[in-house]
Amino acid sequence: MRAVFVVIFCFVLSSAADAASRVAGSVVDASGAPVPGATVTAGTASVMTSDSGTFDLADAPDGEAVVRATARGFAPAVLTVAGTTDGVRLVLYPASITDDIVVTASRGAERLSTPTATTVVTAAELLTSAAGSLDDALRGTPGFSLFRRSSSRVSNPTTQGVTLRGVSGSGASRTLVLADGVPLNDAFGSWVYWNRVPLAAIERVEVVRGATGDLYGADALGGVVQVLTFAPGRTRLRATTEAGSHGTAKFSGFGGAQRRGWNYDAAGEWLRTDGVPVVGEESRGAVDVEADSDYTTGFFGGGYNPGPWHAAARLSLYKEDRGNGTPLTVNSTKWTQGSGEAGGAAASGAWIVRGAIGTQSYHQTFSAVLAGRNTERLTLEQTLPSDFGNASAQWTRGWGSNVLLVGADTKRTTSTVEEFRYSTLGVQSGPFLAGGTEKDSAVFGRISAAPHESLTVVLGVRTDFWNSTPNTALPEHSATFISPRASLGWRASDATSVHASVYRGHRTPTLNELHRGFSVGSIVTNPNPELNPERLTGVEGGILWSKRGVSARVTAFANELDNAITNVTISQIGAAITRQRQNTDSVHATGVEFEADLRLHPRWTIDALAVATRATFANTPFQPALEGNRVPQVPSFQLGGTVTYVDPRGFTGSVQSRVIGAQFDDDLNVFNLEGFTVFDASASQQLRRGLHLFAAVENLFDTDYDVGRTPLRTIGWPRSVRIGVRVFLP
Repeated sequence: MRAVFVVIFCFVLSSAADAASRVAGSVVDASGAPVPGATVTAGTASVMTSDSGTFDLADAPDGEAVVRATARGFAPAVLTVAGTTDGVRLVLYPASITDDIVVTASRGAERLSTPTATTVVTAAELLTSAAGSLDDALRGTPGFSLFRRSSSRVSNPTTQGVTLRGVSGSGASRTLVLADGVPLNDAFGSWVYWNRVPLAAIERVEVVRGATGDLYGADALGGVVQVLTFAPGRTRLRATTEAGSHGTAKFSGFGGAQRRGWNYDAAGEWLRTDGVPVVGEESRGAVDVEADSDYTTGFFGGGYNPGPWHAAARLSLYKEDRGNGTPLTVNSTKWTQGSGEAGGAAASGAWIVRGAIGTQSYHQTFSAVLAGRNTERLTLEQTLPSDFGNASAQWTRGWGSNVLLVGADTKRTTSTVEEFRYSTLGVQSGPFLAGGTEKDSAVFGRISAAPHESLTVVLGVRTDFWNSTPNTALPEHSATFISPRASLGWRASDATSVHASVYRGHRTPTLNELHRGFSVGSIVTNPNPELNPERLTGVEGGILWSKRGVSARVTAFANELDNAITNVTISQIGAAITRQRQNTDSVHATGVEFEADLRLHPRWTIDALAVATRATFANTPFQPALEGNRVPQVPSFQLGGTVTYVDPRGFTGSVQSRVIGAQFDDDLNVFNLEGFTVFDASASQQLRRGLHLFAAVENLFDTDYDVGRTPLRTIGWPRSVRIGVRVFLP
């Protein structure tokens, strides 16, 4: 009997031992980069991935088991294995539209807003895109465009203001761009240096469309774009080196580590390119050369996070030199910025303060090109030194299903425009000085309430106090304005939700618009020290639907921009055109945005977007020639799509397309920019863990497309090929 018991006991032990299997492998994103901190489960067994994205489940179910990986910002990945298995590779795709968590919409880590028209572009999507710069990659989001269609690699920085939802009229950005909560917009002119944040350091980019003046103030009429770098706390190294067409070479790297509560990170990026001609081939002469550029950028910083509170500081540096398509037209920028933040718990809530100070020096030359485009002469030289600073503080508290946020911020910019002018004989005169000091302070608050489990209501308001003081005998400006917003979200079913918002926002004229003139081709645009703030009133509503691997969102909007600052044509003598920045009465902008993603197969994803926008001038008694005209630099429609294939063995391929409708380059709708279609493609292959070879082709079919008329036709980036290597460690 005892022998029988021993046999049965040994059999049970043997069966128990056989009831568990071991499953080991790694979790990566679509670009092949490791995903640390992902949760991997199989049956009741669960484990977190290491900093290198690896996992080892020692007690997975015996026989066939379903292994599931989840991580914030990604859709779950599922794989069925049989018994003990090594080398499992789970690939995580970015979260679907309805799963995105956008912290930018609430100005912090706590999501306060109802579902709105937002898009998240992850690091994996940036790396699998063929785009050669951040702004080019963001053109795949609904309605995003720069004031001109050209890539930031060859366009003048002052034209790189963001246009969303038809809110345009001049080169100033009506969309706030942030990097980790600190403004990326130029303090003097509100244009954006898209290369200031090294691509290797970017974890994701969040695009929030629609005025968010109740939280972010005067710069956020069209919305907010926030570039978020990798958070400290994990040891990682990411680097890319590449070379390509048009003498282009680039390196981008990021590294970070943490030890005993202290964290450190550093990033750097360097690029040089011989560039491409920017004037249409039919008009080129001897003075038309490639628009070359090179820049060096980087940051380094550190912080301390013992648990109940945290503090961090960062120093950022940027240097850029450009040629603008002729030998005498160049520009350069030097930027130094120090920033910091601290946060913790207080009064049953969470607080955070941020601040930044910095200096910038911008230099640019202008020329006149003579008939035949074989000679040019210098006409103007400008130097724009600026000092700037900003600070913000906020406190958030949640109770039950309700969340309250209150805060304040302030910013100050002092700039001088130093200008030298040159006669037809090359005689210099000057310096002519302009510029001034701009100050803006504000208090804001937002409350999110859920009176029912399927209904969320959000109310927000902000009051701004703005003052602009010139450093010459020109009028001083000041204004106080209130920017309210109300929105609600209703989850109609597990698959469908609805949101609606109504809002008012304001934008004050930049120091650039008030005090600096410029010329492009034969067009001269003069400043206007009498400009008043713009005021936008808008409404939007949308539906989100998601079921069985298909997610889609449709959003309709209507905006009215009063006192819209526009580059208005005031005279034309032959080919010479003079414009001035002026307040027009109203811009009416209406449109519909559609975006969708399809995930019907584990290896394939399809993303699509479509935007139709109509933006026109209305009620313009002081500029009757503008009545009914379309707002410049707003395309009538935008289409786009991306197809991505990921093989678990390490191959990723992607094809992107974008179709841009016709738009005008001027207020009088004389200079038409034709619509165009461009295809891009990229592919990468893992050579070994952490090492990838990639290739990308932009403008696959070498489409010749318009980006501007000055009135000379300027053209976009031609076909180009890039090949490189990416490294992800550990």
